[in-house]
Amino acid sequence: MAEKIEIPIAGMSCAACAARIEKALNNVQGIAEARVNFPLKKAVIVPGRNLELKEVVDIIRDIGYDVDLESDVTLRAEKEEAELKKSFIWSASLSAAVMVFSMWIMAPNIVLLLLAAPVQFYFGMRFHKSALSGLKHFSADMNTLISVGTSAAFFYSLFITFFPHVVASAGIKPVTYFDSSAMIITLILLGRYIESKAKTKTYNAIKMLYELSPKECVVLKENKEMRVPTDSLEVGDLVLIRPGERVAIDGEVAEGSTYVDESMITGEGMPVHKKTGDEVIGGTINGKGSITVKTSRIGKDTVLYKVIRLVEEAQFTKAPVQRLADRVAGVFVPIVILISIGAFFVWYIFGPEPRLTNALLSFVSVLIIACPCALGLATPTAIMVSTGVGAKKGILIKNAEALELTNKTKYVLFDKTGTLTEGAIVLSGTLPAGDFSEAEMLSVAFNLEKQSEHPFSEALRKKAEEYGIAPLKVERFQAIPGKGITGEIEGTHCYAGNLALYEETGKTLDPLLVKAYHEREEAAASPVLVWKGDEVMGILFFSDRVREESEGVVRELSEMGIESVMITGDSREGAKAISNRVGIEQYFYRVLPDQKARIVKDFMKKGITIMVGDGINDAPSLAAAHVGVAMGKGTDIAIESADVVLMKGQLNRLVSLIKLSKKTLLIIRENLFWAFIFNILGIPIAFGALYPLFGIRLEPVYGAAAMMVSSVSVVSNSLRLRFFNE
Repeated sequence: MAEKIEIPIAGMSCAACAARIEKALNNVQGIAEARVNFPLKKAVIVPGRNLELKEVVDIIRDIGYDVDLESDVTLRAEKEEAELKKSFIWSASLSAAVMVFSMWIMAPNIVLLLLAAPVQFYFGMRFHKSALSGLKHFSADMNTLISVGTSAAFFYSLFITFFPHVVASAGIKPVTYFDSSAMIITLILLGRYIESKAKTKTYNAIKMLYELSPKECVVLKENKEMRVPTDSLEVGDLVLIRPGERVAIDGEVAEGSTYVDESMITGEGMPVHKKTGDEVIGGTINGKGSITVKTSRIGKDTVLYKVIRLVEEAQFTKAPVQRLADRVAGVFVPIVILISIGAFFVWYIFGPEPRLTNALLSFVSVLIIACPCALGLATPTAIMVSTGVGAKKGILIKNAEALELTNKTKYVLFDKTGTLTEGAIVLSGTLPAGDFSEAEMLSVAFNLEKQSEHPFSEALRKKAEEYGIAPLKVERFQAIPGKGITGEIEGTHCYAGNLALYEETGKTLDPLLVKAYHEREEAAASPVLVWKGDEVMGILFFSDRVREESEGVVRELSEMGIESVMITGDSREGAKAISNRVGIEQYFYRVLPDQKARIVKDFMKKGITIMVGDGINDAPSLAAAHVGVAMGKGTDIAIESADVVLMKGQLNRLVSLIKLSKKTLLIIRENLFWAFIFNILGIPIAFGALYPLFGIRLEPVYGAAAMMVSSVSVVSNSLRLRFFNE
């Protein structure tokens, strides 16, 4: 697959701008695919052949936009906000002066012209440049509306300033509208500044992630400590992490032990104990112990970098509802221009005197109030805030379409091991026999199992540590494949194995123990008999423990009208036991990876389907599902195949994802409703629909104010998502 090229773009002011650039880039031979994101001011390009970066940059600049290759998204957002703030302050100062001189001091028109000209042609130049560029490429956007509307008011006033007698001779009072053109640009700049400020806040999650990694760290070379830039580290370097410092890079603890606060990455509040051989993640906070970390991943391979990329990538994809808004914005402007021209002629032909002035005011009012700012911001702002909120909660949403589709979920298909269960073998129960205690039975089993590489040995080791069981010498150890293990402990033959191994001795097990053995086996536990010489010590039960939250998650999904299904490669008995435990009625067992993907596709035909998994065998079904959700502690392949990652593997975040999706789509619908209603109601009023009956008309300055309020209300409504807490 061709490597993607990311290009930051400066000068975009609305969704129509992004659509124009995207269309131009996709028409370029050599570009397989181009996506332009307005909120992030960035294009992602997939080359179809060897493509020179300069060639793409020249195309973007030729359209009328600039490219800033030196800064990241957060810096660009802050830079844009600062520039808009400065422009607004200067423009507001000059516009206020125009208003004062025109309304109270009655200054000559030439003074008003000198005050308004910088606003129109310097602070408003961003609108005119974009409009001219659109005209060059036979397209129009909201900048076209602003440019045409303010220019009409300004040049009409300019004509009045130097040739007032021409207008007066026609019976029209020579009135200038420098105050209107200046205030329109000022109010739009204010709206842009407020929007920019709000959008900058949505980058906080990304900015915080960037700041997690320290800029410098201490490297150990030839027994010497050297402070070096973190980005100069190489795989295999030994990095010293002192108490209280942030872990500089992903790696493995080579020396020392400590507790590490991983909450910024995983959302887990409790510090995690780290000792030699344990993995640590760059950006997490070291506790009171000093550790030496051997670097294992650098650059783009680090967990922190991948998290940042996931959050950023979520901003680049467009949900279907957003694509609809973009298409509407693309055809909206030409229609509005035609309506404004129609308003001009209607007022000029049928309106009251002075007809030319009234016609021009109506023309300008329609253009200004129809600016599709709110429409362009309705979806991307909500998506940006939502993905940022998700990241804070440990829900990494990799594309916006997944966020939208999740809202309509009908089925959730769960993998069993590592998803509904913890994916780790634990000693889930014991049943001592005769006069033997649990500790005595554990002592024999632990000392036998520590000689083997069986998965049960780790579970026994942890239990033995809890009981403080001492290690004993084991002689003549032997593993019996498929049955168990044996060895001599303190001169006595000891065994740990299955019922078949015990029956080979010719002995008969107590019927009560046989019953318990089979009952737990049917309940998806793995029973292990322990005996010493001729005496049975009891049974140990091992199982993959069901996640504490699994039952609650299934119940909440059911209450939301979503059916849960389990798919596993386990036996029928194991599948049935777990499904009964968590409350799932429908399950599939002994399913291979390709069969799992086919089952997912069958459910997709019936409704929107989420697949939740964690292993390599889940990758095909995660990729096939409408929405693939990977457990954060799963394999890299599963995570790469999924649309959403639940960090730290907390299944209850799946419910939060669905609720966040529903809330986000509600906000988007509200945004689109208000954006459309605003234009549907505003344009006729600006046209003059209320004038014949009520004598009410909308002057340009009030149209600009109304347009700004509409845009800010959409952004503010989207920011409500920041308070999502479910």
